[in-house]
Amino acid sequence: MASTFKMTERTLRRRLAGEGTSYSNIADQVRHAMATHHLQRPGASVEQIALITGFSDSANFRRAFVRWTGMTPAQFRRQQLERRMHSPLPSA
Repeated sequence: MASTFKMTERTLRRRLAGEGTSYSNIADQVRHAMATHHLQRPGASVEQIALITGFSDSANFRRAFVRWTGMTPAQFRRQQLERRMHSPLPSA
């Protein structure tokens, strides 16, 4: 990754630390965003989403998702479905 920005790994780590973040923190944020996006769309299983987001198995994905959101992927999907069902229809 550092070579993409034409810098050493150490320089990249130092610059990210200067911004108050790290590569693993950014990767975690991207995984979280991808997971919530895919869970809002019907069709993809939790196992498929785990693979898409780079987890080795669905159990690790579920643990990370609970850490991110405080709920399981199934609970998140139910919550999103309920929100869609109770939101007013757009006016034409």
